[in-house]
Amino acid sequence: MSILNYQIENNALSHAYILESPNHNYNLSYAKDFAHKIFAAKNIYLEDDLNPDLYTIDKEGEVIDIETIRKLIKDITLRPQNGVVKVYIIHNAHNMRTEGANALLKTIEELKEYNIVIFTTTNSNQLLPTIRSRCQLIKLSSNKEIENIDMDKLSSILAKVYTGDIASFYKEKKFFDQYKDDESSFIEAINDIFEYIIYFKYEIDSNIDDNIAYNVVKMASISFDKIDQITDLLHKIKIGFRNNINYDLAIEQIIFAIYRGGMKL
Repeated sequence: MSILNYQIENNALSHAYILESPNHNYNLSYAKDFAHKIFAAKNIYLEDDLNPDLYTIDKEGEVIDIETIRKLIKDITLRPQNGVVKVYIIHNAHNMRTEGANALLKTIEELKEYNIVIFTTTNSNQLLPTIRSRCQLIKLSSNKEIENIDMDKLSSILAKVYTGDIASFYKEKKFFDQYKDDESSFIEAINDIFEYIIYFKYEIDSNIDDNIAYNVVKMASISFDKIDQITDLLHKIKIGFRNNINYDLAIEQIIFAIYRGGMKL
């Protein structure tokens, strides 16, 4: 179960989200699916074009101008026709002009209990920091094909590193070297380990293998701030691979971030 599904089922939704992955089409599809689940949880079943309470801005990669944002802000002041919930999707939100983003900021701060705003982006760092700080950031994976990676062994090594055994990484260096030709998938696998840690901390049933769960428990004391820092680093490294950054140095950077995450300061 994903964190978003957990929040829907437990009536614990935030009012503003940022959905981020390198694939903008996947981001929009995920946002729409998320919106459908929100409405379905309220027993509202309508197609997108028939749902007056689903408002989507999709400029197909073009700039999102101030007038578009003003129309959205005006609509947010109206109560949902279904009387329960109204969802707004701002696709490729990094294309908002600064004046539009600033105009939207106050609205984000004062959303009603029935308002949910979903921003999608390929790079959340391109959004205003003030908007980012008011949203729950969800980093998506548009490629989950990691079946060829030994997740048991990976989680075991990361758990040892987290608990202070940095030497275990160097002892198992050959394990990491074998994934050089599938570097992006390997980064996704590491990201999944930290997603499992979040599931554990939220007490979400993730149905993961017992061996992986055993290792995840060893890392469960890590703070959410450290998890955010590590997952943000993973995202930046994955993008960096497109520019031919050094695989060995990137992996070492990740390992030391995990090692520091387990240090008792």
